Amino acid sequence: MFLHIVGARPQYMKLAPLVREFDKQGLDFDVLHTGQHYDDSMSSNFFTELGIEPPKFQFDNNNKPYPKMISDMIDDISSVIDEYTDVIVYGDTITTLAGALTSVFSGKKLHHIEAGLRSKNLDMPEEKIRRLVDESSDYLYCLTERDKDNLGHVGGEVHVVGDLMYENFLKQGEIVDIGQESYIFVTIHREENTRRKELTSIVEQLNKLSRTRNIIFPIHPRTLSCIKKYGLKLEFEYLDAISYGQVLFYIKNSDCVISDSGGVPKEAYWLGKKSVVVLKGLIYPVLEEKRYNVRSDYDKILDNLDVLEKLPEIDDFSLFGDGKTSKKIVDILDD
Repeated sequence: MFLHIVGARPQYMKLAPLVREFDKQGLDFDVLHTGQHYDDSMSSNFFTELGIEPPKFQFDNNNKPYPKMISDMIDDISSVIDEYTDVIVYGDTITTLAGALTSVFSGKKLHHIEAGLRSKNLDMPEEKIRRLVDESSDYLYCLTERDKDNLGHVGGEVHVVGDLMYENFLKQGEIVDIGQESYIFVTIHREENTRRKELTSIVEQLNKLSRTRNIIFPIHPRTLSCIKKYGLKLEFEYLDAISYGQVLFYIKNSDCVISDSGGVPKEAYWLGKKSVVVLKGLIYPVLEEKRYNVRSDYDKILDNLDVLEKLPEIDDFSLFGDGKTSKKIVDILDD
């Protein structure tokens, strides 16, 4: 029996198509939510929106220091893991690492969704988590052949299956194109961009941009907390956390995107929008190679926005698979 472990919002979009395929093919499973992100706007409403059942196990580990968070998550997962044979973890969060460690030391088979991603920036906690989990996994499911090439040294069984997020994106149906207001869609939340020096520069640049361009900025709780903590001020209105459907709507109707997210630049790509990605190392370098996004240091966002707007339009939407990832994964699991 399989235990899916999630806890952060992007993981729900990867979970949804896979558990639907589990249901379709009659595989037994439960879902555990660590509570890494847990309030109605950032978590529980997403399960309803994605059309999947709430988790069987729900814990609350939000707003804790990382060492305490991961320790408590391991305790929580350990309290229920014995009845399962296999554990499935997603991506590169604290939840991913807690699930992987608990699985390994409980003698369970570990499956890693989105294996092999590399930004080559070991200052990012997410990069360290990716490497630790990949080394620990029995089965590794990659988005692309490039990701598989990063895993030549691991002992687990590696498969290229494409992107569950693309599959979930395709299920959203038609997204309304209002074709009116011109704006730039912005998301900023990474730890590397919410330190005082980096966030101060980012806020200054966004304020300057807002004097000539409209900005839609759904603000992450971490970012808002840091803005208040550092005494910074946004000179434009921001939005509270929004739903997945709203994210897609705002991206589709934007001029372009500025983000440090893993998922948002991919969603922008699928919607034909280019992105400035504010990270020290790209998670999906294929998008930059195809000139569909531009990597930016935290203090060069406006310069790179000028570069972005000169790039050609997106014309190849096949970089992350064919939208049949969940079936490929379940076929491997059921083999």
